[in-house]
Order: sequence, then C-alpha cells, then structure tokens
Amino acid sequence: MSRTASGLFILLGVLALVALAWMAFLPSLVEHELSSRTGFDVRIQSLAANPFTGRLAVHGLVARNPPGYPAPDFVEVRGIAARADLLESATSGRIVLEDLDLDVAKVELVRRRDGPSNADSFSRGLSGPPAPAGSASTSRGFLIRSLHVRLDRLVIADADGARVSEHDYPLRIDQRYRNVTDTRQLLLPGMVSYLYSEGVRGSVIASLLPDDFGAALSGALGARGDELKAGLKQAQKKARDFFRGALDKLEQTAKP
Repeated sequence: MSRTASGLFILLGVLALVALAWMAFLPSLVEHELSSRTGFDVRIQSLAANPFTGRLAVHGLVARNPPGYPAPDFVEVRGIAARADLLESATSGRIVLEDLDLDVAKVELVRRRDGPSNADSFSRGLSGPPAPAGSASTSRGFLIRSLHVRLDRLVIADADGARVSEHDYPLRIDQRYRNVTDTRQLLLPGMVSYLYSEGVRGSVIASLLPDDFGAALSGALGARGDELKAGLKQAQKKARDFFRGALDKLEQTAKP
C-alpha cells in the first residue's frame, strides 16, 4: 500500500473518531448549556448535528422545573428534526429553516402566586438578560418554510400555597404550517375553541406564557368567548322570533 493510501486511511480514521466524539459529547454539552442558562434540569437522550448540511436531530428531550415549583415537569419532547438554510441564515440577518418537525408529548405550565410561571422563567433564562434601555435590539427574526407540530397533552398546574390543582387537556394537535415568521401564526382555531370549551380563560394563559404569544392566545380566547356569546344571543333572538310568529299564527287561526 502506498504512503498516500495509508495517509488517506489514517485521515479517515481520525475523522471517524472525531465524528463519534462529537456525537457522544454533544448531548452533554447542550444539556449543560441549557441547564446553566435556565436553571431547569435538562436531559437529552440523543442529539446529532451536522454543521455542513445544517441538519439537527434530537430525541428524548426532557426539562424539569427548578426548585421552588410545586410540580416537577415542564416539557417532554419525543423528537425534534430540523434542516437549516445555512447560506441564507448567514446572509439575511435571520434564522432560516427549510423544515422543522416538533413532536411533543407534554407541556406542563405551572403558575405560582409568588413568582413567574415556569414557561416565562425558562424563556427569560434562555434569551439572557434584557438589553439596556435605548440600545439596539440584537434579536434575529426567523423563517420556517415548513413546520410540523404535534402536541399530545397540555397540563396547567395552579399552585396556591401547599395545594396544587392540575388540569389535563388532551389536545392531540397534529398541524402543518408554511412560511412561519411569528409564533402567533401557531394559534389554531380548533385549539383555541377546545381550550375555551374546557374552561381555560385568557387571564390564566396570559399569566403562564411569555410575552407576545401569551397575550395573543389570551386575546384569541377572549375573541372566541365574544363569538360564542354573540352566537348565543343570535340563537336566542331566532328562538324568540320563531315562537312569537307561531303564537301570532295561532291567534289568527283562532279568530272567527
């Protein structure tokens, strides 16, 4: 075997070892980074990322609440699969994903009387400290060309001292979106109607979810309530008109 061929085999072996080390240590690195930034206990079963193709695959991601929350769970994600457009992400000033698949088993939102919800706390920790007043925003926008979201369960836990009341909502969402640039695009009419029918009100959601998304869902729930009230009034009016008309006909029939 020539020296060139031997050198090539050695190089391939080194690259294979580097790839194996990357796959072995990457989940631990991501777990440590997420846990240190948010204070939540994050565990990942497996994670693979290819910096050349922009592909990411995550399996078995679990985040548990930090001490101080009466319920232990926050999110259970079965899988995340993404493919980024690296060139456009580098040149457009926003993160561009060709496709993103989210398979979520459960999200548990916990509200405390003496502090922020777990979702708000996680979001703030992940985004870091707020920028000083008057400084230019450094946040980047995003574009997801194809998004697939599956969410089985939403649990809302309300803590009042030592007592915790939990409500479990089997949403079973399985929805696809195109060209998503704002999280408010995820507000499905079916999901909003279901939450409203189960007694979830906007004031509760606004206190559980962070920033604009919580406000948007709260507004959607309020609008759904207004629609139902308007529909009920219309139905009542039609019923009154029907019976009034029927009585008038009876009166006319009874006259000689």
